[in-house]
Amino acid sequence: MTDVIAGQNRIKSEPSEAFARIFAEHSDSITRYIAGRLYVRDWHLAEDLAQDTFLELFRSYTLRDREIDGRVWGLLTLIARRAISHHFRTSSAGERPVDTTDWFEAQRLPVDHSAEAYAIADLTARALLADSPAPLGVAA
Repeated sequence: MTDVIAGQNRIKSEPSEAFARIFAEHSDSITRYIAGRLYVRDWHLAEDLAQDTFLELFRSYTLRDREIDGRVWGLLTLIARRAISHHFRTSSAGERPVDTTDWFEAQRLPVDHSAEAYAIADLTARALLADSPAPLGVAA
């Protein structure tokens, strides 16, 4: 299908093909762009935000039958900056991963002092003791 726009012949491709081409051309560079603007060195977060960027591009242009022209880098950087600011605006201020297998890290986690937590812990302990064999030297 061809369209005549301002006296030029332009071939209009399928939206999904155009999006796939743009993603293939710009996914690595937009991920590096985002990683350079994060205040933490987190490549996985940069990849997630790049994915959000391309998803927003897909929603805004492809699903609405709007044509994406070849000058898409500025649009991608605009969407990426919005994705970065939205992430940090909605995330908690002290966001960091916790290794719960590390005893010292686990001690820093918040403790639940509710009555339900004590009841569950007591029932769990009773169930474990009921199923365990008697210790050596103690008659059952």
